[in-house]
Amino acid sequence: MLIVLSIAGLLLAIAFPRAAAWLDRIAVSSAANELIMFYHRARFASMLRGTRVRVEFGERELSATYEAIVDSTFLVRPGPERRGVELRASRRIVRLQPNGLGWGAANTKLVVWRREAAESLTISREGRLKRWR
Repeated sequence: MLIVLSIAGLLLAIAFPRAAAWLDRIAVSSAANELIMFYHRARFASMLRGTRVRVEFGERELSATYEAIVDSTFLVRPGPERRGVELRASRRIVRLQPNGLGWGAANTKLVVWRREAAESLTISREGRLKRWR
């Protein structure tokens, strides 16, 4: 019984770091996917409604707001923090014009990471979002 427990402990000691790195990559990839989906929903909403939209990237919360005489928040989602992933943004607020083009979004960089796993997202002046792995 002692030999079996020793072998099981040795195998766990070898496998645990690999499993932890794998879980980190999954969490980072999921958080990046959520950011991409959120951004595209906000961008298409600005084009559909023909209204300027303010997108705010926070660690705890992502929000999109129609900008008009009276602002109207229409999309709120939990941020990457709920997955234990950190977010670093060169600009926390990006505005999208009614035609979907970014306004003040040129080269906005969003980086999501957890321990050794990281992904970058870049928003161009045209409002396009590119993913870097």
